[in-house]
Amino acid sequence: MERTGSGRLTVWIFLFALAMIGGLTAQTRRGYPTPPDPAQHDQGSATPGPNHSIHLDHVAIERDSKEMAALASTIPGDIEQMKKGLLPRDTLDKLKRIEKLSKQLRGRLLP
Repeated sequence: MERTGSGRLTVWIFLFALAMIGGLTAQTRRGYPTPPDPAQHDQGSATPGPNHSIHLDHVAIERDSKEMAALASTIPGDIEQMKKGLLPRDTLDKLKRIEKLSKQLRGRLLP
């Protein structure tokens, strides 16, 4: 039985495909790698213990929370105006200010 050029080509393509499939299966992972240990093992971490107190600026927190509550109380009225087809100019500014105050309060309250 004689081999033709197309038969040899078919055999070579088959062998090449077999080699490629074998190479792909070798690259699959069998689980996730373990993460490295922390660089430093601090005994005195940033979180205060039971004997430490967190210094909070109570005056600034109260002032910002009152301002945020006052701004938030005006938003429902602005939404009612929006239902009538009118959008007050400062509504978006109020919402941005509320967002900024919220971020500041979170930053002050979380150590």
